[in-house]
Amino acid sequence: MEDRTTAWPLHSAPPPGVLWPAALQHIGLGSVTLVFPLLIADTAGADAATLSSYLSLAMLALGLATLLQAWGRHGIGSGFLLPAVFTAIYLPPTLVAAQLGGLGAVAAMTLVAGLTQVALSFAVKRLRPWLPTELVGLVVLMIGVTLGLLALRLMLGYGPGLDRGTDDLPATAVALAVIIGITIWGGPRLRPVAVLAGLVLGFAAHVVAVLAAGAPLLPVPVVWQLPSWPLATPSLEWTLLPGFAMGALACLVRVCGDVVACQRATDPEWRRPDFGPMKAGALADGLGTCVAGVLGVPGINSYTASVGLSIATGVTARRVALAVGGLWIVLALVPGSAEVVLAVPRGVLGAALFFAAAFIAVTGMGIVTQRLMDARRTLVVGAALVIGLSYDAAPQIFSGMPAAARLLVSSSLVLAMVAALLLVAAFRIGASRQRQLVWQPEEGEAPLRDFAHQSGAVWGARAEVVSRVEDALEEVAHALPALMAPGSAAELSARFDEFNLDATLRWSGMPLLAAAGPPPSLDMEDDAALAASLATLMLRRAADRVTEAVLADGRHELRLHYDH
Repeated sequence: MEDRTTAWPLHSAPPPGVLWPAALQHIGLGSVTLVFPLLIADTAGADAATLSSYLSLAMLALGLATLLQAWGRHGIGSGFLLPAVFTAIYLPPTLVAAQLGGLGAVAAMTLVAGLTQVALSFAVKRLRPWLPTELVGLVVLMIGVTLGLLALRLMLGYGPGLDRGTDDLPATAVALAVIIGITIWGGPRLRPVAVLAGLVLGFAAHVVAVLAAGAPLLPVPVVWQLPSWPLATPSLEWTLLPGFAMGALACLVRVCGDVVACQRATDPEWRRPDFGPMKAGALADGLGTCVAGVLGVPGINSYTASVGLSIATGVTARRVALAVGGLWIVLALVPGSAEVVLAVPRGVLGAALFFAAAFIAVTGMGIVTQRLMDARRTLVVGAALVIGLSYDAAPQIFSGMPAAARLLVSSSLVLAMVAALLLVAAFRIGASRQRQLVWQPEEGEAPLRDFAHQSGAVWGARAEVVSRVEDALEEVAHALPALMAPGSAAELSARFDEFNLDATLRWSGMPLLAAAGPPPSLDMEDDAALAASLATLMLRRAADRVTEAVLADGRHELRLHYDH
């Protein structure tokens, strides 16, 4: 079910006046990542002609990868508006590859990374116990924070690549003011194009300032030619395999987090991650990196900033993703387009990125809070977040690490993810998957509710499911005492395995579940029968499956099953 609060939901068909401006906004937001292949080509010593072809091939890779992600059929692609961009996750090992073996080593190692992610995508569901929902939410939150910090550096003139100092501050201020102003005070017809309006007006202010100063408008020389391919012969650098493998794992977790964020944004009744689209999205993301490796450019990944942009503008239609992919391919085949895209000042792009990062961070926090958090899970999220942020806040901590270790922990996101994975593995030691309680009828409902809440917190179960268990046990506490044998106690056990939550009650006495028949009436003379009938009605609504059986020792067993 789609979110009806969005202007253009997932399966809608926006008119051209909405479709193409929305696609251009995602193009503009993602164009900042073209700095990464530019830096890599410079590191490899590419000349002007090679650089032009390299940037064109980079845009072609983005277009093809975006179309793969939007495909959403036959198990390939999530089917969401989730464009591909070049990622900083692969940047450190790719720069080393460019230094050691040139663009040929970049192509080979990128292809290896893509194949690794493709292989990992088939194990997404099996990895679920090690990639719990709160870890995915942490990754989304971490991406929002790191993108926000990157946006601030870009706006202030300290971003990667083509920095222009503080000369772009007026254009940046114009872009940010227009984006925020239209988003908050603009009507529903203007809100979907807020980012595009900010980019256009910010770039216009930049053009005026550059022309007035008599400076060159384009940061790199234009080479008017179609892209040539291949640019180099692939060559493996075996020593870099661990760094690229870790990058592939980080990209897998990131794209899974992005797909979950898309699910949550497009479904107002979202309860749990759907692993079908997650697997298909991870597969498409890995295939996109394979395409990038074949073309010889760095690895790609889904763009969380585009998720934030979609949420902010209310345009989540899949057709926008198809338009984005098509536009990237057209731009790749138009000579000089790469240089024009790079002419947009980094500060203006940073303003758009800062805007999207705010929505990403909030989405990540929402995913984390879907689970009940005990001390273990709180430590996983809190400690991993602090450790990840330390990569940028206190870089001196990591400056003395061996070169191989720095390749494995290449960014704040990867560091946070590695810390979280290690903590999840460590804290699973001694964590029971089953809990038990002996309940006396005179104790009332409180012990049963406390038992359900504490068990859910230990397991990290979804808050909504645990609330349903609590409601069901409250009904049991009201109805069961009149049916139990005098002086006896009930045994309650609960079990959780990431996919299912089962609560089982055993007692001596009369059965609880009423036989199928007419709904209970308040005129019933037997209070116990009335309580049992009402409990039956409520239990069947509070659980996904309810069964009762008679054990060999004559006791009754009630099993409440919940899909998780």
